[in-house]
Amino acid sequence: MANLFDAREYKIPNELIILGYAAGLFLNIQNFQMIGVVLFIIKAILPVLILYLLYTLKGLGSGDIKLFSVMSTLVGFEYTTEVMITSVMLAGVAVLGLILYEKGINLKRRLHYSFYMTAAFFLLQMIND
Repeated sequence: MANLFDAREYKIPNELIILGYAAGLFLNIQNFQMIGVVLFIIKAILPVLILYLLYTLKGLGSGDIKLFSVMSTLVGFEYTTEVMITSVMLAGVAVLGLILYEKGINLKRRLHYSFYMTAAFFLLQMIND
């Protein structure tokens, strides 16, 4: 769902992020009782802390970081880290392909990073099953 908003507006609505956080909080409480609230907060904060530098360097948008944060609350920080690494590799391959196709670097081109996040998530699901 986030991909649709990202593709159309280069923006992921905060309402969608809040729904994701609500689901993550519910899952963490269901699995870990009240300590799940603390785990939820830790899982939500870690991706933001790790990716903050990329945000300040304009390497990632705030919506992308929020999506990683929500993902971490839903599937765990370890798997989210695997998705982060894999999505960077997929985006890098895509950028190399664009450079070769367009015969140069187009600095005005923006990528919908959520596409690579989604692709990495499902690719890892297929590999890990």
